[in-house]
Amino acid sequence: MFAVIRTGGKQYRVTPNAVLKVEKLEAEPGTTVTFTDVLALGSDAGLTLGAPTVAGASVTATVVAQDRLDKIIIFKKRRRQNSRRRNGHRQHVTVLRIAGFSQHGQALAAASAEPDAAAMDAVEGLAEISGVDPALVETDHPPLPSGETHGTSSGSTAGTEHLHGLTAEPLGVDAAAEDAAENEAVVYGEDPTKVETKE
Repeated sequence: MFAVIRTGGKQYRVTPNAVLKVEKLEAEPGTTVTFTDVLALGSDAGLTLGAPTVAGASVTATVVAQDRLDKIIIFKKRRRQNSRRRNGHRQHVTVLRIAGFSQHGQALAAASAEPDAAAMDAVEGLAEISGVDPALVETDHPPLPSGETHGTSSGSTAGTEHLHGLTAEPLGVDAAAEDAAENEAVVYGEDPTKVETKE
């Protein structure tokens, strides 16, 4: 199911659990906003077009964050006049997650408990931009405390642990330090395979 809503002078086609950026709304993160300017509703039964809006239809969404878009540069030049002006601008936007649709007080579609992978990637990317630890975003496999594992297989060797079904290499020399040492050996004309690194 989908709906077409209008906000900030723009129209958006939305589905449950969709994450989108709209013109800035005066709302705190975590609050719920309701859009009554629903221009169309689409479902398996068919398409309902508004004239200009669908009577009694509304779309609810949860505010994820207040953000800004990438910077755009406004550069003006008047030739032969020694006149140049350079300005930058970052548009304020509100990040929303669509919660569900309703018409005449009856819920038509609601967001599922598990959002899709694209929506989760968008939220985690936004968390990194906003300075929030992405590990705090709820996922299927929460991060483990240090030193805790889900268990080891019977044939595992010492120093090898299985985390979330993946095999971790035994602890040893830092790979970045080893690469740096080998690169330095190449610069000085030595054989990289004979480089000794400190453990």
